[in-house]
Amino acid sequence: MSFSGRPDWRNPMQIGERLAFAVYDRPGAFALPPTELVACGADAEPPLRLDLFQQDRGRAGLERFSILSLGFAAEFGLDGARQAAFDAGQDFALSALPAEGGWLRLDAVDALDLPPALGELLPLDAATLGALGLAVRLDSAASDLFVAALQRGLLSVSAQAWLRVRGVAERLPLSLEFDPAAVLSAVRQLGAGQLALDRDLLRARLIEAPQSLGFGAQIPAGAWSPQALADALLDRIAARFAAPAPTPADVAPGVRLVFDPTAMAAGRVRWDLAEPMLAPRLFPIEADPLGPLRTMPAAMHDAVVRRHDVRALSSGWRALTVRPNLPERRVGLVQAQVEVKLPPRLPSRPFTIKASAPLDASDRPARLDLRLSPSEPLSYSWQTAAVLLHEGRAEIFKGPLQQSEREHLLVAPEDFGLRLIPVEAEPAFLDQADIELECAGLRRGKPWSTRGRLERDAPTLAFALPPDLEQATIRGLARAHADDRSCVLAPVEADALRLDAFSFEGAGARELGISAEFDDDAPQLLIELAPEDRIDDPARRRSLRLSRQAAQASWQWLALSPFRSGYRWRWSPQSPWSPVLQPDTPLRLRSSQIPRTTVGAGA
Repeated sequence: MSFSGRPDWRNPMQIGERLAFAVYDRPGAFALPPTELVACGADAEPPLRLDLFQQDRGRAGLERFSILSLGFAAEFGLDGARQAAFDAGQDFALSALPAEGGWLRLDAVDALDLPPALGELLPLDAATLGALGLAVRLDSAASDLFVAALQRGLLSVSAQAWLRVRGVAERLPLSLEFDPAAVLSAVRQLGAGQLALDRDLLRARLIEAPQSLGFGAQIPAGAWSPQALADALLDRIAARFAAPAPTPADVAPGVRLVFDPTAMAAGRVRWDLAEPMLAPRLFPIEADPLGPLRTMPAAMHDAVVRRHDVRALSSGWRALTVRPNLPERRVGLVQAQVEVKLPPRLPSRPFTIKASAPLDASDRPARLDLRLSPSEPLSYSWQTAAVLLHEGRAEIFKGPLQQSEREHLLVAPEDFGLRLIPVEAEPAFLDQADIELECAGLRRGKPWSTRGRLERDAPTLAFALPPDLEQATIRGLARAHADDRSCVLAPVEADALRLDAFSFEGAGARELGISAEFDDDAPQLLIELAPEDRIDDPARRRSLRLSRQAAQASWQWLALSPFRSGYRWRWSPQSPWSPVLQPDTPLRLRSSQIPRTTVGAGA
């Protein structure tokens, strides 16, 4: 398994008040977790949507249920963090650390008379690198409660989110042998019989006395910091024995580890703490579930409520809703669907039921009406099918066959028999340029490639790749709207990719060499320099003095765009700024060029 591109939990870096994590196997690269989740809908849709389904069940009357969908965008605060790192002299590349999923808990559910189901932990699914969503099925009573709450207004609803990310575990040159059953017994004792422990409490105990939890007998005293050892053990516990989960609603937001006794049978287990492995961690952050809906009049709630009539069935009905959690633009994927199958159930239903639903670009739920026998529970197998078109040739790929009993089925990218590689770009950068992308590799020994494009109105895509594609990379070219200038994205491994200005050559830290030739009697010269796009920002202008004794200097600045990576300079605040120049050529000055009003200024 390749760990390249994953966050490395052993190498956090403080940037201002935030922590960034080194990117494994990519020297000089660090990734920042999100700072918050904000409500965000796709394609100008509202971030919240309630799909109400109603069905006439004859003598049983009307049956209603709904699917509540919420969309979020992650905010990373990269611009501020990059400037803070540059100001602190930290020279490395910063990028976003996307989440793989997580949980959301709405606050004030009881006070606002919302459905009790919304007070539980709700699963968050990653739609793209910077977007997450949730979908929850509400029964008739809960649907009525939510519609009434929408009509009253939901201004005071807030939320807490926990985002899940897998990174490379902390590593130490040490091997340990222990009995998992003894660790489980110690966990029960520490948790007063409970199998869920606060992560911070467990870490503190591993720092103070790892032997009390079944570790430590073979640990050399003073060989490593207790904190590093505790983190190495915690990461492996979370990967092998326990699942990270949010803390309960009645305590401060945090993370706990829920242990699985079936994974901790008695015996001897040996851990090599130097071996890289993936370990999950949770990041608690604030979330705003409504965003622009806060300013929408309550009378306009119909804009987010959509009603669907389900055809009447006399008996044995089941309405299965299917929601695709997939990127909207899928390059090369011309058709996708989910296929559902229910085998015969004798004697009441002697026939097989087969149904399918298309998985289009929207995330709106599709519905399958299944006629079962009157008392039959819902139980079915399902599988995805995708048609990949490449150079005029179509291939069908089937996903793994899965079983389910749920009435609401969520279909994710990993449910397909091909690879979906999401790529997205920051909207601020797409205001400057369009991005042309190519994903290429080898398939059955022959070159294979596909192309896509990101622009203002289409900031995301996913490359659909056959599972046997090898050595796949993504490269690109950004072309400026203003003057058709272009900058290059160097080839990177074909994996989830989030692009911004700093992904392209030209953005980032820039350095200029400056020298002065004193060819008259001037004792010194004084100039002012600024990045080309920030000459009006006093905090980014730099005054530089050169003298006969110190006639050479250098100046560094942070270029926020590859298309505006140059600089301008002037002799004095009263002088005009120079044209935009590039730092590739050193700035060479002569004292005889100084305007006479600035000779010796500031002496």
